[in-house]
Formats: sequence, structure tokens, C-alpha cells
Amino acid sequence: MLDKAHRLNKHGSYSFVYRNGKRLSEPDVVLFFTPARTVRVGFSVSNKVGKAVVRNKVKRRLRAAAGLKLSRLKGCQAVVSANPSAAGKDYATLDGELTRLFERAGLLK
Repeated sequence: MLDKAHRLNKHGSYSFVYRNGKRLSEPDVVLFFTPARTVRVGFSVSNKVGKAVVRNKVKRRLRAAAGLKLSRLKGCQAVVSANPSAAGKDYATLDGELTRLFERAGLLK
């Protein structure tokens, strides 16, 4: 699980990452990131993914996957966004895509 100290929680933080960060994508997950001193990750799942139950399920899966990689991440601010196709995917698929995105971004130690 992701501690509150490692979460992005302000609208301005998300906006900063979207405006100034780089973007990488996989079929179900998109990663926006900028370098920073500490690791902070936020999650964004739009209404297009599904109803609240489905969106929360996708968010929980992404949060759990990111929490396991937290100790291996370099300093960054990142926003993980789910595409509508993520609604039908299982944890292993989302975890694999998130790992590939972090590796492609050069954020894993």
C-alpha cells in the first residue's frame, strides 16, 4: 500500500506533472512523470473506465502495484492514469504494464 507521504494529493501537483512532465503509455496505463527529490505518485481514473465500483477496483490494483515498487523508484513525481480498457484487466496485467512503464522511464534503480 502507498503511504500518504508518497501520494500526490493536490490538484496543483497533478497539473504540474501533466504540464511539465514526460508521457509514456502502454495499452491500459499511461505514466506522466517529472524528476524530484522524493517519490510521490498519484492515480487518475476517469469516468470512461466505468462506474465507481470499477474505477475504485482499478485504482486499488494500480496503487498496490506501485506500492510494491516504491522502494526501487528514483526520486520523481508521477501520475498513473488508466485507460478505459483497464477495466477488464487483472492485477498481473496492470502490474506488468506499470513495471514496463517505470523501466522505460528510467525510474527503477
